[in-house]
Amino acid sequence: MPCLLESIDQIKQARALMGSIKQLIQQELEDGMDPWWFISFHYNDGKTNEDQVIQDMADLKNKLKRVIYKARDRSVKGEGLFPYPKMLVMNEVSHLGTGQFHSHLITEAFPESLNSQRMMELLFKRILPSKVKALSRWKSIDVQRIHQDPEVLKKLASYLGKQVDLDYVALDGLNSDFSKEER
Repeated sequence: MPCLLESIDQIKQARALMGSIKQLIQQELEDGMDPWWFISFHYNDGKTNEDQVIQDMADLKNKLKRVIYKARDRSVKGEGLFPYPKMLVMNEVSHLGTGQFHSHLITEAFPESLNSQRMMELLFKRILPSKVKALSRWKSIDVQRIHQDPEVLKKLASYLGKQVDLDYVALDGLNSDFSKEER
């Protein structure tokens, strides 16, 4: 029965990995950043290559930083010396069996001129899709304010860590901003 033992071992490894990823996400949400926005969006049809999605997310992040830079408070001495909001990125595969990707983005607060529900929806539904060609212009984009309650953050971490197995982890380690551990 080596096959049965191997599959039980793989299930245990997958559960341990999922638990670790959820714990990492929860730790980042609680201690590594001040989560403010939860944004879910889709890519153009046929986006099934993970490497391409990671590149597209890097492009989105760069263009988002340009928009944030332009919206900065110019009265701040040094014009532009301000922290960009930290971001966590999850690139998930559709549960409908199409293999297409969508992403979830957790961000800290944006500059005051952008940090309202109306402006965030405008940014992600109109401005960024015109600048980032990979973003879908017709599929839904959801922008929600995150409540800082620890139970809410725990549920959010659990939701974001749901697509984890031994073959795939949705957490985008290349485009996420992880806190540095103090030593």
